[in-house]
Amino acid sequence: MAEKKFYKLPDLPFDYKALEPYISEGQLKLHHDKHHAAYVNGANGILERLDKARQAGADVDMKATSKELSFNVGGHILHSLFWSNLAPAAKASQPAGMLGEALKNEFGTMERFRKEFSAAGVGTEGSGWAALGLCGQTEGP
Repeated sequence: MAEKKFYKLPDLPFDYKALEPYISEGQLKLHHDKHHAAYVNGANGILERLDKARQAGADVDMKATSKELSFNVGGHILHSLFWSNLAPAAKASQPAGMLGEALKNEFGTMERFRKEFSAAGVGTEGSGWAALGLCGQTEGP
């Protein structure tokens, strides 16, 4: 049987102080070292529980286990995407290329996009996550 692989907390691609004054060192440490780590540890704990149950031939409440696993893996993936999309102000840039054009076509201005995207995140009950996606079925010509 192959060796089991588990989720790993990724290193931040920047220093904890790199996003100040927008995101403080304390907030980054809290969200990376505590919240994100909790999702990783939670997912890995569930995977270990599943392995033990399978080895023992024990039944598992799959509905509850699947819900718990998807919550933790989702939190891990969203945080990982979040970290990889942040940059210190000196390295940040406006979206360009296809993304820049799509944002301009859909929202008119970056200011309008930021306003709507921020409102979506603030207004999301429960998680506070907002994600930008492109749907090929509704995309214009």
